[in-house]
Amino acid sequence: MTQPDSTPTPAQFRYEAQTPDGLTVRGALEAATAADAHTKLAALGLRVLSVDPAPEPDKTTPLGPDDFLVFNQQLAHLTAAGLPVERGLRLIATDVKSGRLASAANAVAAELEKGVPLKDAFARHASRFPSLYARLVDAGIKAANLPAMLFNLGRHLELITRLRRALWRAFSYPVAVTTILSLVLLYISLVIVPMFTEIFRDFHTSLPALTQFFLDVGPLYPAFLATVAIVVAALLLIVWALRVTGKSGFLVDQIGLRLPVIGRVLHANLIARWCDSLRLGVEAGLDLPRAISLASESTGSARLAHETTRLTDALAAGRPIGDIHAGGSDLLPATVPAAFELASRAGDLPGTLGMLSRMYEEQAEQRLRTLPAIITPTLMIFVGGCIALTVISMFLPLVKLIQSVSG
Repeated sequence: MTQPDSTPTPAQFRYEAQTPDGLTVRGALEAATAADAHTKLAALGLRVLSVDPAPEPDKTTPLGPDDFLVFNQQLAHLTAAGLPVERGLRLIATDVKSGRLASAANAVAAELEKGVPLKDAFARHASRFPSLYARLVDAGIKAANLPAMLFNLGRHLELITRLRRALWRAFSYPVAVTTILSLVLLYISLVIVPMFTEIFRDFHTSLPALTQFFLDVGPLYPAFLATVAIVVAALLLIVWALRVTGKSGFLVDQIGLRLPVIGRVLHANLIARWCDSLRLGVEAGLDLPRAISLASESTGSARLAHETTRLTDALAAGRPIGDIHAGGSDLLPATVPAAFELASRAGDLPGTLGMLSRMYEEQAEQRLRTLPAIITPTLMIFVGGCIALTVISMFLPLVKLIQSVSG
């Protein structure tokens, strides 16, 4: 009889050790047990400081924007009231009772109750929260003002949510009208065009060019509409995949910012978010190069992150920040480095960044308000033109027949 294999299943372990010359190294390795991992590290000539099982990958569903905003605001109020963070998280979970928000609060609270530092507790459940949340929380703790950091982050999230909703309102009407028009044209191609085709056969005469064009194209419209629907679905799937993998900034960089009218809205929104994120970092006590790096990462824009390295390079080299536009810049407006220079003299960088964020936020919202004035008349002309041409093409043969009979 075959004996079952009793060999332990290998697992991942995180370790911290020292080399013979005193250099501390950290990493992960695969071993059957913690003792086995210790033995492997000792065989490499390392003095083992700690060996712990690596946490299982967190595959939970991330919090939605609204849930995360509620979570952050409640945590900010509770910590401002003087409650310990783990107690505040438990209260949040009790308040909402169920769902992803309660699960996330309980998961982080459980880590804290084990003695895990707050930054590491959020990092272990990174899939539930925005990618930089753990770093922002850690920055707030180091600045000894976690509630202020959380409140500032809440205002930043409200800015993003407000602009996202304004953008949706601007485009919901054109999308609805275009969808209805597509369905109307589909009905015409499937029902009206075949009916008129049978009628026109009895005329035994040549048809006007416009009518003939619609009769030829009409049967092809369902296939065309199906192709468009497949392309749109594929694009939405690509956008969803990029958002899940944290690469949605690529679409904004390569497509969104280059679109007419819409690109200007996205650009103003991007700069507003960057300034607001930078203000968060500065108020949390980060040094300016680290705050700039954090703000650039928070926007998700690789182009903006590349351009803002000029700011950090100028700071490192001791050059005036206002000179970074000498080599040209596509995204970062000249107003930003100039305001940096003024703020450095006045000693009020957070206030200046807040002013810049509000200014570009207002620009984004103002340009959003102009979109309906551009899109709606254009769409009405397009819809009216399509319907008018369809009606005219169907009745032109009748007019021609009446004229021939009366003549």
